This record gives sequence, structure tokens and C-alpha cells, in this order.
Amino acid sequence: MDISSIPDDRITIQKRDDGTLLVRIQSAGEERNRLPDAVFSFRCGDPQYAYWLSRLQQQP
Repeated sequence: MDISSIPDDRITIQKRDDGTLLVRIQSAGEERNRLPDAVFSFRCGDPQYAYWLSRLQQQP
């Protein structure tokens, strides 16, 4: 799945005090059949850290 195909309103990015990025992608679908949200953490040096940091900085 191409991450750019996920609507921005379903993605939440937070930066913790220690620099860790927490990325939450809200699940879609009917509530009774919906899977839990996907939650990822990235630290400086992780391959995707720069990508998610740039997405965070682009948010209004």
C-alpha cells in the first residue's frame, strides 16, 4: 500500500520530548468490523524517520 494514498485526516503525527515520532493511522470501515488503529514509533536514525518528520512539519 502506498502511504500517500491514505487521507491526511486519518493520520496523526506527534513528536515526543525525546524526539520520538508517534504515527497513528486511523482504521477505516464499519465500526463493528473495524480493525484497531495502526500505531508506529520512529526514532532518529530509523529509515522512515525523516519522511514522517517532514510530514509533521508540513501540517498546519
